[in-house]
Amino acid sequence: MKSSNLTIKRLLIFVAFSFGLIWIPSIIYMVRGGVYESPAMQAIMTYAMLCPSIGMLLTRWITKEGFPMRGENSLGLGIVFKDKKWIWYVVAILLPWIYWELGMALMYLVQPQTFDPTKLTEIGISENILWLYPVTVITSTCIFSVGALGEEAGWRGYMMPKLEELFGTGKAILIGGIIWGIWHFPINMAGHNFGTGYWGEPWTGFIAFMLFTTFMNAILTYLTKKTGSVWPAAFTHAVNNGMGSILLLYFNEDKLTGIWTQTPVSGTLREMPAMMFGVVAIVLLCKESACVRKKA
Repeated sequence: MKSSNLTIKRLLIFVAFSFGLIWIPSIIYMVRGGVYESPAMQAIMTYAMLCPSIGMLLTRWITKEGFPMRGENSLGLGIVFKDKKWIWYVVAILLPWIYWELGMALMYLVQPQTFDPTKLTEIGISENILWLYPVTVITSTCIFSVGALGEEAGWRGYMMPKLEELFGTGKAILIGGIIWGIWHFPINMAGHNFGTGYWGEPWTGFIAFMLFTTFMNAILTYLTKKTGSVWPAAFTHAVNNGMGSILLLYFNEDKLTGIWTQTPVSGTLREMPAMMFGVVAIVLLCKESACVRKKA
């Protein structure tokens, strides 16, 4: 019981820091009339990605948890390729590109008129070098993945192990995904992910995003557990945000019709393949967790 109480205490302190460090400046900025498409908001978003790590470090310091680099309850910053763990680094880098291509293919299947070859001309990319686009995005986002690491060291490296300790794997994925989604609310309200002016704003956007973060939480947690490191999750997170899809370059959102003009709806459609991978991750996590309990 004493151990559980300490875990709860650390978890609450971590969440308070992670939320407070970004919610307070974001809300102040918006109350003072700040807009999403501004250098100030972009700076806030960059800073936001570091807040979970700052929260984690402060919590470890305040509760005297320490900063172990290896073993149980470590920071998870090591990179290990042995025992075929390198495979998961490859998966981490390529998976977002795969599910974004599948997501755009699904969008064109449902709304074929949005596939517009003239978009390439508008953005100045030749079809001859089109294949370089995802390579460039994947490479650059992985190299500059410090921001994503800032989130992953906090969420997957610190929060998820504690949620699993308290609630078990299945519930931890759900609770962790919801916490991660709620953390984004201030910047989502400002226009991040879904823009503004959609039906049910901002609540439909909040719900759609929490759905996505729950399934993404499963993927990122699985990668972290398979490697014992937060780096694969950081790579996946960074490449996901980069959205280096070739098919996306042909997308003309002005040609969306009907309910698909609502960004939470069209966004969720494009995210369906990612969420399907999330379902697979949930099944594997729960299965492996059950196997560990049986051995114990």
